[in-house]
Amino acid sequence: MRTDPKTQAVEPGVDGSSRDLPNSVTLALGQSVKRHRHAAKLSQMNLAFEAEMERSHVSRIERGVSNPSLFALATICHVLKITLPELFEGITDTIAPTAQGGPVRRKNQSVLEKAPPPPSRKMPLR
Repeated sequence: MRTDPKTQAVEPGVDGSSRDLPNSVTLALGQSVKRHRHAAKLSQMNLAFEAEMERSHVSRIERGVSNPSLFALATICHVLKITLPELFEGITDTIAPTAQGGPVRRKNQSVLEKAPPPPSRKMPLR
């Protein structure tokens, strides 16, 4: 982890000490959940109750500091009466793999220098 000298706050690093959350993808997803929740006129508490999850988890998703499972997102979509494609509509950000400059995704992730895969000796796909 690194410490920001101006604020003395600890910043997440790419050294494997913590995940880089929030990131552009989790922030965009959280904004989408919040927008659809407001459109459905639900509070975080009501959404959490209906989706059978903790209200704090809904809050972390909306703030982009949680990386929710597909199962959790599908349950949220069911409660909001929307589809997964509707939830992800407009989210165009992607995150590069670690070997291509992306963040380390977990604390114990090993990072290898990737060489191009060897040519396949199998028949090419038709």
